[in-house]
Amino acid sequence: MPAFGVQTPDFPHTGCAVVFGATGGLGAATAGLLAERGCDVVLAYHSRAAEAEELAGSIREVGRKATALACDVTDRGSVSALVNAAVAEHGRIHTVVVATGLVFQTRPLIEFTDDAFAQVIAADVIGFFNIAKAVVPALRDGGGGSITALITAAVDRIVPTDALSATPKAAVNMMVRQLAAEEAANGIRANAVGPGVVEGGMVIPMRDDPTTKALLDQAVAFTPLGRLGLVEEIAEAVAFLASSKASYITGQRLMVDGGLAI
Repeated sequence: MPAFGVQTPDFPHTGCAVVFGATGGLGAATAGLLAERGCDVVLAYHSRAAEAEELAGSIREVGRKATALACDVTDRGSVSALVNAAVAEHGRIHTVVVATGLVFQTRPLIEFTDDAFAQVIAADVIGFFNIAKAVVPALRDGGGGSITALITAAVDRIVPTDALSATPKAAVNMMVRQLAAEEAANGIRANAVGPGVVEGGMVIPMRDDPTTKALLDQAVAFTPLGRLGLVEEIAEAVAFLASSKASYITGQRLMVDGGLAI
């Protein structure tokens, strides 16, 4: 145990963090915070190249290295290529954050088309599986590290018409727990963060439709803290679980939801 007054660094001095879904609101906030905490960052994005490069520029301004790389998480080869590039540039990966996900519709489960359901399963469930297959060997080779996945508070509290959020993220949560159990001996921790209803992302278009706005208002009404969350609040939880401050925490899900899942 370190002596009192001796501060242990939150993250290793060498290597990098990889943030998948870095151009989303939660991914961008987390990437920026990891940079502030001392991480060089690889930003994995799907299609928003300009936003990724802008984020990389802002991270370089705080004195950290940042690289934006396109990645299709539904394509195993694309994920492997990104991980290999991150290791080649930085020597090792010590932190992985998975903040990927599609903007999806809200409606009763059986009203979704086959294609809509399959697309979300591919992006979330197959995507996380592909990421795990690529990053776990890299983390092992680097002496260990952490994986933190963004899921949803809806895995604990069923919200009608929210099946395309809760169903795939519940599967991701189970894969996180599997990794925690199977990779602990290799020095790898795996945890999940479940945001509640957060400012930004799919909440923005929800305000423009009377039906979805009613659902949004209802979710806020059911939240004991009585407000939407902020992306910065979610990022703080992710950065904590990824850091050395959480060195004895693995296989857990932390709901950052204003009490919605109580």
